[in-house]
Amino acid sequence: MAAVATGASACAHCGLPLTGAPSVDEERYCCSGCFLAHRLSHRGLEASTDRLLSRVVLSGFLAMGVMVFSLALYSRALHDDGDGETAQALTGLFRLGALAFSTPALALLGLPLLDAVVALRRWLSAEALILAGAASAWGVSVWNTFRGGGEVYFDTATMVVVLYSLGRWLDVRAREKATEELRALAPEREGPVARVLGEREELVPAAQLTVGDVVRVRPGEIAPVDGEIVAGRSFVDTSALSGESQPRSLGEGDALLAGSVLVDGTLLVRATAGVGARLRDEVERLLREALEQRSRWVRAADRLAGALLPLVLVLAAAVVVLRHESAGWEAAWLDALSVVLISCPCALGIATPLAFWTAMGAAYKRGVLVRGGEALERLARARRIFLDKTGTLTNGEFELVEIEALELDEREALRIASALEVGSEHPIARSLRATWGAREGLAPLPSVEGFTALPGVGVRGAIDGVEYELTRARSAQNARRPEATWVELRRGEAVLARLALASSLRPDAARVVERLKQLGLAPRVLTGDSAGPAQALARELGIAVDSGLSPADKVARVRAQGDEAAFVGDGLNDAAALAAARVGISVQGGVAASLSAAQINLLRPGLSELPDVIELARRAVFAAKLNLAWAFFYNSLGLYFAATGRLSPIFAASAMVASSLFSALNSRRLILPERRPSPLPLRTPAEGECELGATALATPRGR
Repeated sequence: MAAVATGASACAHCGLPLTGAPSVDEERYCCSGCFLAHRLSHRGLEASTDRLLSRVVLSGFLAMGVMVFSLALYSRALHDDGDGETAQALTGLFRLGALAFSTPALALLGLPLLDAVVALRRWLSAEALILAGAASAWGVSVWNTFRGGGEVYFDTATMVVVLYSLGRWLDVRAREKATEELRALAPEREGPVARVLGEREELVPAAQLTVGDVVRVRPGEIAPVDGEIVAGRSFVDTSALSGESQPRSLGEGDALLAGSVLVDGTLLVRATAGVGARLRDEVERLLREALEQRSRWVRAADRLAGALLPLVLVLAAAVVVLRHESAGWEAAWLDALSVVLISCPCALGIATPLAFWTAMGAAYKRGVLVRGGEALERLARARRIFLDKTGTLTNGEFELVEIEALELDEREALRIASALEVGSEHPIARSLRATWGAREGLAPLPSVEGFTALPGVGVRGAIDGVEYELTRARSAQNARRPEATWVELRRGEAVLARLALASSLRPDAARVVERLKQLGLAPRVLTGDSAGPAQALARELGIAVDSGLSPADKVARVRAQGDEAAFVGDGLNDAAALAAARVGISVQGGVAASLSAAQINLLRPGLSELPDVIELARRAVFAAKLNLAWAFFYNSLGLYFAATGRLSPIFAASAMVASSLFSALNSRRLILPERRPSPLPLRTPAEGECELGATALATPRGR
């Protein structure tokens, strides 16, 4: 499978965003490790690092043979006792053995590394310097072997290349591991779809489906469209979209999203959105954008790594000049090689991206789509959080509890109000239409001309030439229901009827608000609802609520908090506030406008994952800072010992591997702590259904 971010500005192997001008003529790579892994295998991302690792393991085995011969050469037993000619013969034999083992080891790893340097044109990179040092050590050793004098450095040349390649494998594997979950939404080639036409069906490409088409989806198949189930029942796996591990039982009347996998039943689905307009398409687009964004800490690490190389070159040259007088050219060259190895910016290069990418993968496992490391960083810095009420803290569904008839009777008021709301997807609109359907069955609604949505206010339209408005109430309402949301049906300035609708809090709302307080975020509710329902909400949750706000009012409140504000919402009237906030968070079920405006999207119902993703963002920023501090400390201390001749190239290469391993393990340890599974709402299977094992499944959202 190709990397997730397949744009020209991303690495062709791992998908990590690249700096510099994009190129459409050639593949680009973020590091030599990705180049090696990509070129060594064409069987996909999973196989590429295995092929690289097999070369490292084989070369490591050969390097152990080199070390055995080198240890024999270092032994003083050859020089203390015995015949001098015998010792000289054994020395030559051991040198030839080291040469025989080191040559294929260097060829296995050195030649692909040289190919990477040439192909990527990194002539003054750490890879080029390491290759030059290893080749020089091997060349000097071959010369001294055949002339019968001087020192040999076969062990140094071989182990340096092996350890460096091992470090590159660790880097690439860490990048791949951090993005495995994110690649789950990479677009696959969609197969033909069974479209139902009366009593027959035909196979057509998914791209040919239009709104209203009915498709048949069988067990094991992936739903090709967003739609409504018109027949059948099945357990459905939605993990590809929401990260939800438990399948849900869905049947007639339930909504089905493209990308869901049927487990055990067959469904007939009427398409409500075709290819290109599906929720899956929008999420995939947002995911690609997320992978192309670079956080402030990633950019800082890149600049630091870029500034380090010129300093290393100058220092290595100075070491050669200063050390050759006291230790000789060979020793001075090895010390310079140690300087290059210990300062290799590999750990620095993966320290921050790895932390953020690991966090993004962990967030997606929790059903949260984070649009890049910058969004995580902003969320970690947030100190105030504003929440919308309807559809965010409440369950998004209203119940019509009272109609106060003034100039129209109840039925006529409900008929006109329901007709006006046909073109709206607001929760109040869905409630009124559902109430009309429940009371009047299939009785038709009148057509509306000139329909206009008034964000944060209501709707307007003309019926039979008469213009009506259905808007939130302009004054305090019936004291019997202060907790209800009241709307008024108007004709001009005349109020024809008032309708009261009640909603209930999400089951997790109180717990989420309490956890947000514990995180020091000072939650506050911003709602366009009237004062009565807002005050009832404030009493129930114990937080401040601002009521009667227009979309512009919400934007002003959010902007007043500057860079420390986060906003959580779901509706069309929340899109502006989501975009204005330092970090916008949209809840599951939000319209496309709010999904695009937000930097973080909750893909599961409810808010239960919100506190977790905030903690995750804070841990990611801490891990990035810690990794960056470690890489800087490690490079600074190592440079001192290498420049003063106290660090051999082998130990320098070993320290480089250890540093990369530390960054990888530290990111996973800090970002992925052991997490207790949260309980799911239970549901008793309907008659004729079977439970999946002994687990009761989450209740689907139906009408």
